[in-house]
Amino acid sequence: MINFDLMFSEYMQDWIENNSDLTADEMEEKAIELYEQWKELPYEELGGISVKQYFENITSPTVAIDMLVEETKNGSPSSLLLDRIVELGCETQLKDLIVTDNISEVKIQAINLLLEMGASHPIEKYIEIIAKKGEDEGLKELCVETLATMPNEVSSYLFALIPYADYELKGLIAEILVGAEKDERTYALLEDLFKNGNNVSLYAGFIGKYGDERAMEYLYKALDNCNYADFMEIRSAIEDLGGTVDDEYRDFSSDPYYKALKNIK
Repeated sequence: MINFDLMFSEYMQDWIENNSDLTADEMEEKAIELYEQWKELPYEELGGISVKQYFENITSPTVAIDMLVEETKNGSPSSLLLDRIVELGCETQLKDLIVTDNISEVKIQAINLLLEMGASHPIEKYIEIIAKKGEDEGLKELCVETLATMPNEVSSYLFALIPYADYELKGLIAEILVGAEKDERTYALLEDLFKNGNNVSLYAGFIGKYGDERAMEYLYKALDNCNYADFMEIRSAIEDLGGTVDDEYRDFSSDPYYKALKNIK
């Protein structure tokens, strides 16, 4: 396997050694220009053609996807390969990578490429991923972020999951549904999470984003017994919903979170 990142790093290192009088900022500014120059250089290991020509000669989506899998398993794929995959429009092949048994890093690359292409996504697979215990957290996070761009489209799948979900999964579901059209099931989920979940600050943020004023009833009550960190998030949610909280509502001078945030010993 050809390591294109290493090839460029070696080219750049040679250039730096011959231009040691430049500052770090000047070298950083030069990097983009150097990359463009490097792409045009012929290499013996590429049969005498340039790196740019090498990737332009890849016309088979299957070959490009096989390279993506191999390079991802051995580190990070070349940006030139990623660009070529987008140019070739490998939507079907990328979806196959996601729905089949590939490592998480490969699936992450495939999802990001689909996003860059503005392509459709295997929605049910993403929902399966976020619901799966022990799944890679980075992959889960990306699936949630992607589903959150189409909340109305996926809401029916998510509502069906709620009765069987633990609070960890309910939190992921809520993160997506807060961007969807208003629904009593979403309101009930947010109230459940806030009252019974284990991340009050996070759920308060969801509630503020969702924008249902009815939540102020239990948000105000929660101000009386929460720590300072949660207080700030609950207060912010109340204000997002149109309410107000007095600056002197409670004395937090002995609260450890207050002391830490205010740098009080």
